Amino acid sequence: MWRVNDSLACCQEKYTLREKKTTNTELQKLFITQAKKTEDREWLSEVSAIPLQQSLNDLNQALL
Repeated sequence: MWRVNDSLACCQEKYTLREKKTTNTELQKLFITQAKKTEDREWLSEVSAIPLQQSLNDLNQALL
């Protein structure tokens, strides 16, 4: 998947280090907004942001 695996790894690392859970807003900024600025993932700008955001929302809910 585009960046969900990366965001999952980030959340797992924070959990392992007993750090504060990453918010949806932080996840979206890190893994959607930043991804759109990279050459490999600039295609994300061509699709609706709603499914991208929902995938991160679902991930964050699953990790509650």
